[in-house]
Amino acid sequence: SGAYSAFKDDKDLAAAVSADLIAITGDKHMNLRVAVASDIGEAAASALHHPVRYARLREKENTGFARLEMVAPGVGLLELRRFYSFDQAKDMALAAMTFLDDANAIIVDVRENGGGSGDYLSSFFLPYPAQLSGLYTRADDTLTETWTRRDIGMKPRTDVPLFILIGPRTFSAAECFAYDMQSRKRATLVGEPTGGGAHNIDLFRVDDRFELSVSTGRAVSPVTGGNWEGIGVLPDVPAPAASALEQALPLAIKAAEDFDKAEQARVKNAVDGMQADLDRAEALFNEKRTAEAEAALDSLFLKARSAGLLTEFFVVVFAYNYRSGENDAMLLAILKLGLEYFSRSSDLAEYSAYACYERGEKGLALLYFRKALELNPDSRTAAKMVKELGGPSGPGRR
Repeated sequence: SGAYSAFKDDKDLAAAVSADLIAITGDKHMNLRVAVASDIGEAAASALHHPVRYARLREKENTGFARLEMVAPGVGLLELRRFYSFDQAKDMALAAMTFLDDANAIIVDVRENGGGSGDYLSSFFLPYPAQLSGLYTRADDTLTETWTRRDIGMKPRTDVPLFILIGPRTFSAAECFAYDMQSRKRATLVGEPTGGGAHNIDLFRVDDRFELSVSTGRAVSPVTGGNWEGIGVLPDVPAPAASALEQALPLAIKAAEDFDKAEQARVKNAVDGMQADLDRAEALFNEKRTAEAEAALDSLFLKARSAGLLTEFFVVVFAYNYRSGENDAMLLAILKLGLEYFSRSSDLAEYSAYACYERGEKGLALLYFRKALELNPDSRTAAKMVKELGGPSGPGRR
């Protein structure tokens, strides 16, 4: 009818056609796009265009991670503006979630997240395996199930209070994350209703300038049996999207305080049990009942690990209390157990070696110095001590 004949600019034409397509179908994934080269100017009509463009975009967007900080005592904030595929995002996601690992409440901001290659973030907040929204595909009439991932590199935070900031610009994969967390009552959503795009798309090239985004599948929640298409994900705490963080922060601070109190009680209970194990171990070592004493220490270590207290530094500081020579059996048993738990730690092996060396346990010291050198061939100190104690100094050393 000539409705588009006045448009001279490709982007203006695409925007007008997209608006009409969305109005007709009600599907916000349905749109005409201009195929624009990335900043390095690859041929937009080439098969390399999309892989190159997305690779460059990921670098410019820091894999979607826009903000990461502690915004209040015990409250961590992660702002994610795009979901990249897990193979691209896993290292960044693990680094971010490691940063937030001690937070007593977490706020995830997806108000400016327009979607991407699928939600991987749920795996950091739900147990494995937990079923997420799957994908029904029209072409082959199948439903592909989606589950949380095992390979995220850390234990998921399944009980930390979680708040998700949403708004009209939250779309597609970001909505999926919010919807799955809300439907499982795993998070409190704060803000405005989201964009309402629950479909999966394929891209079809029109010519050397344009491509068409067409929905070919839809999300299906295992909890609700439906999705958020057209209506969006609705907030639990309605608030203007622009001020959603200010609305969520007092809620998160209160939740963090309550979580911390419960955590303190849990850790105190563990430490009380550890103290009982320690008292028993010391008494048993004094009675020369070595096997029973070591079993008590093993129980202590298990409680420390369960409470999240056990680190290499914990072992070193714990052992340091016995370096005065009053209870060498305790010291050596602690170091032995520590090296069983942290068998790849060259620093702990070297510390243990020196502690044994000071006590005249030259054979044990040599064993631990060799282990330290094996784990860290560049350790000149370990190489020197191995040589001094009469053992080979390692490959290529004299």
